[in-house]
Amino acid sequence: MSSKNTASVIAIGSELSSGKIQDKHGKYASSLLSGLGFSVDSIVLIPDNENISFFIETRKDKIDLLIITGGLGPTSDDITRDVIANSAGVDLILNNDIWTDLYNLFPGNINDSRKKQAYIPAGFTVIDNFCGTAPGFSGYIGTTLVYCLPGPPLEMQDMLERSVAPSIIKKFNLSEPEILNISCFLICESSLENACKDYKSEEISWGTRVQPYRISLYLQGGDLKGRQQFFTYLQNIFGNELIVLGDRTAGEILVSSLMEAEVKISIAESITGGLIGKLITDIPGSSHILWGSLVTYTNNAKQKILGLAKDLLINYGAVSREVVEEMASRVMLLSDSDISLSVSGYAGGSHDVNEDTGKIWIAVKSRNSMVYTKSFKFTGNRDLIRRKTAIAAMLLAESALGGSERLDSYGKWQYS
Repeated sequence: MSSKNTASVIAIGSELSSGKIQDKHGKYASSLLSGLGFSVDSIVLIPDNENISFFIETRKDKIDLLIITGGLGPTSDDITRDVIANSAGVDLILNNDIWTDLYNLFPGNINDSRKKQAYIPAGFTVIDNFCGTAPGFSGYIGTTLVYCLPGPPLEMQDMLERSVAPSIIKKFNLSEPEILNISCFLICESSLENACKDYKSEEISWGTRVQPYRISLYLQGGDLKGRQQFFTYLQNIFGNELIVLGDRTAGEILVSSLMEAEVKISIAESITGGLIGKLITDIPGSSHILWGSLVTYTNNAKQKILGLAKDLLINYGAVSREVVEEMASRVMLLSDSDISLSVSGYAGGSHDVNEDTGKIWIAVKSRNSMVYTKSFKFTGNRDLIRRKTAIAAMLLAESALGGSERLDSYGKWQYS
């Protein structure tokens, strides 16, 4: 081993090397390794071909640590496990535990392609995949410690954080880094990164992990006071509701606040089609705070299920302050909830994108008749607009629990 911890990252995938999709594997892995004190000397993008073994040969015995992502799936071009075994001079061995898990996961649909995921280089250690089917593995090629992880970003990043980082800390006898975890909502990655760069801290490093409904931000280095000042700086830019301490989803924040307040919520969804209810019920214990979520997608459903007047819909349109406020009032009447939440908007699509696409109305009503209603204009494709709407709705509901003063930074939600 060298006197200084050195590392390299190899990201495998023809889509990455051809530029069809943007590489975030190398950036994320190198950021994590740098935070652990490693000097990352290279990030290499390689297609699924024989070049993999060439680049492994150029790095083995010259660096302490090598992270390899991609090429562990069931298809014929997923050759990473074969290359690693050849480079290590060992055979691929069927791991019975992995094979049993795959067999139980795909009963009646197991074939040789799927079975190849159960083969691991002899002498290597299995790394469990909690977000997918392809496990990772680790072992030595020469004197270089190698970790092989699947390519899908969510799987790779979860394994890096959950399993690989703790393993590296133990194997290299490193000190556990002090990290401030922050959850960022409704903020695009480029805006967040620009703000972090502008802070220009020489002591504090940062890294981001883009997730389906938030960006996780990690601050490390310096002292706790310095990291907290960095956090406050970001809150002043984006708002207290969009920059939150801890690695938490918007649903977890809302459910936690509802439980603490001992109140129950009811929801009437239009544009989101049940997504808000889904995100809340993903959280254990949500049955204590959720009465239910009614998906009233069409005007007919709004009339028949919620009891909205036809004239109201005709005069104001389904996407309006008047309609979402009535939706919130009606779902509260139907329930035994303490507060109600309603959303309506235009998500757009491949054939109906117009100036109204992304126009959203959200209303939150309490039992004392207090109503908080806000309009939004979100950009992005249909899926992204619906996700933003669901997140904004849950954050708005959580903020409304604390009264109107909690909504002081609402104007900063309009970044998109």
